[in-house]
Amino acid sequence: MTHGASAPLPGKPAVDHGKASGTAPPAAFGNPYPGLAAFRPEEHHLFFGRDDDADRVVGRLLETRLISVVGHSGTGKSSLVAAGVVPRLAVQRENLSYLRFEPQGRPFHQLAEALCRDLPADQRDRARVDHLRQLLAETGESMPSEDLLAAASLDFLGCWTGPLLLLVDQAEDLFTHTPPASARRFRKLFAALLAVENLQLVLTLRSEFTARLMEWLGEDLFRASLIVLEPIREEQRLQAIITGPAEVLGVPVQAELVATLVAASGATSGALPLIALTLERLFEQRDAERGLTLAAYQRMGGLESIVESAASGIERLIASDPQLELACVRLFAELATVIGEMPTRRAAAIEPLRADRQVGRLVDALRRQGFLSDPDDQHVELAHETLMNYWPRLRQWCARYRDSLALRRQAKQAAREWKQAIDQDAMQLPGDQSRHGDLLRWSWERQKPVLLALLDLAHRPAVADADFQDPGIAAWRALADTLDEPLRAFLRPEPVLLVEELATDETPHHRREEIGLRLNQMGDPRRGVGLAADGLPEIVWVDVPAGEVQLEGRGSERFPVAPFRIARYAVTWRQYNVFLHADDGYHDRRWWRKLVQRKQPGEARWSFQNHPVILVAWSDAVAFCRWLTEKWQLSGPEIVRLPTEWEWQWIAQSGGEQRRYPWADEWHAGRANSHESSIGRTMAVGMYPLGSPALGTVADLAGNVWEWCLNEYHLPGNTQVGGDKARALRGGSWLDFPAELRAAKREYFTPDDRDGDIGFRVVLAAPLE
Repeated sequence: MTHGASAPLPGKPAVDHGKASGTAPPAAFGNPYPGLAAFRPEEHHLFFGRDDDADRVVGRLLETRLISVVGHSGTGKSSLVAAGVVPRLAVQRENLSYLRFEPQGRPFHQLAEALCRDLPADQRDRARVDHLRQLLAETGESMPSEDLLAAASLDFLGCWTGPLLLLVDQAEDLFTHTPPASARRFRKLFAALLAVENLQLVLTLRSEFTARLMEWLGEDLFRASLIVLEPIREEQRLQAIITGPAEVLGVPVQAELVATLVAASGATSGALPLIALTLERLFEQRDAERGLTLAAYQRMGGLESIVESAASGIERLIASDPQLELACVRLFAELATVIGEMPTRRAAAIEPLRADRQVGRLVDALRRQGFLSDPDDQHVELAHETLMNYWPRLRQWCARYRDSLALRRQAKQAAREWKQAIDQDAMQLPGDQSRHGDLLRWSWERQKPVLLALLDLAHRPAVADADFQDPGIAAWRALADTLDEPLRAFLRPEPVLLVEELATDETPHHRREEIGLRLNQMGDPRRGVGLAADGLPEIVWVDVPAGEVQLEGRGSERFPVAPFRIARYAVTWRQYNVFLHADDGYHDRRWWRKLVQRKQPGEARWSFQNHPVILVAWSDAVAFCRWLTEKWQLSGPEIVRLPTEWEWQWIAQSGGEQRRYPWADEWHAGRANSHESSIGRTMAVGMYPLGSPALGTVADLAGNVWEWCLNEYHLPGNTQVGGDKARALRGGSWLDFPAELRAAKREYFTPDDRDGDIGFRVVLAAPLE
């Protein structure tokens, strides 16, 4: 559809709108009723019922450069400007050109594309067109990019010869789809356009956004430009709309039909688009002798049923192929959004739609039916909001996905604001520490519901994540490859970003502590840190191969290591608290055979849910293992128990490599929570992934907390439960120096005492009691 040709001159044949013309129609002619589409300038001779409104707008344009046409959806704002105002203004402004564009959330780009595409080729400066096209190909949505497009567009229009009417159609996009910063910058361009000689501007806007327009334009300019377009209710004007286009072609319209439509219009909200669609279909089904008839109208089911009637062919197509049902849902997700509580249409890029063959079939079918229109060469949109109210399938879909649509719109707009802030941050001077992008990035608490909403709209299955147990991250894995930038980067889950930040030695200790606390705040979604779906501790197991270990200070005594599985993390407070508070947990005597049970568990110190449990005696840890073995109903060759020293050391020294520290032979202060970190307490488990041994991702084998082992210290071969002999500890803690954090370093503590730097982890292995 070309909007940029020189405007046609008005001229309608004289028609008596109250009587059918007896003139025989031409043998072949097009449908004079556009249905749900807006009238175009070249169709001015078919545009009836708005003469007074068109004259009113033209009169104001002869006095001012800006008009804001505001009215409810369905009042015909776009048609009024294109087919009513433009032809009349062309009589007053010789060689008038007309250009229309929709902001679509990218007003700078849409204006530039319209300038390149729609203005008459013989009147355009080729060099300026080429410059604009180059900018469109090279620039993004950053503030500098928008500034470049604004300057080039202003230069283009400033050099335009002859009068030009620029229509900003559906200007509510500036407030609903455009980032506020971009809308403010476009306002500056708009002010500059108002000063361009021979250029006049018209905005069309739904009345729900009147207050937003006044704020954007400024009260004085808004009031000076405002023209309110009221719905057509007068019988004479409705008759002209109904009969005029057909009679231009000599096709009669039954008086009974006219009376019925006029009466139905008065009883139906937003009737004008419904009448337009009805007349389009009636003309297609016209009687050769009687033209448009009441009988045909009645067969269609009346005014409020006309959309459903018109959609019947689409419904039959969908019913014929089950794949089209899902394709329809996906298509609706691209064509609809929600503003406030109100569903509304949005433009969708046509190329991605075509990539799905079934969606492409629906696009073609909806276009043929007149349910889709093309705001420009690259997009498609619903022909009118009326479809969202009167097509049952679409209405029900909008009601079902209203909340998801609203979340998506908010996220898309926020993502664009964030990207612009990131680009602005990149331009700052080196000494400037402020980062607007960091402030605008959404937290996980806001990201997660959006990801779940997008998955709901996409009708895709979630994809499980190996490292995270969270439906939001599973949604992200399913959606990541389908999201456009910058939404994809903006919605990259905060937990994923935080964990990635840990995977470098450049991250300081205090930042690692912050990350752990932040993960705890959001209910740490990492696998192995919290609970499984059944409410019991979730353990991520790491398989350890067989080997052999010589304990430090034990002469030639060597201990064989059978294959076993070890927990990635030390037991956390979240996991241990289940044992403490369960009716059959800590206070159940079954778990304390041959053990000393204190009346109360240890103090809950630094008891963040993802921190390692501390102040647990060896007896407490053994009781926990017995309880978990029972809860998991492990009656086979493996149970949950504490590791032996040789099992623990085998994994900590990276097996046969016999590393001094889990990561290497040399001490690295940045890979463990030790005395040198200056944290002065425990931190969340798994904050030093680079400190893990080569045999597997087993976290915190050096630092954070000492870990209980099953065997006695002085007689390590004894793994039997009972007695008061000291039990072995391994790993070092948050208050120890490097020598205490060696993989081979042995330590001990009495089995029934507790301390603030002692915790434990578990293994899944053969019983040794």
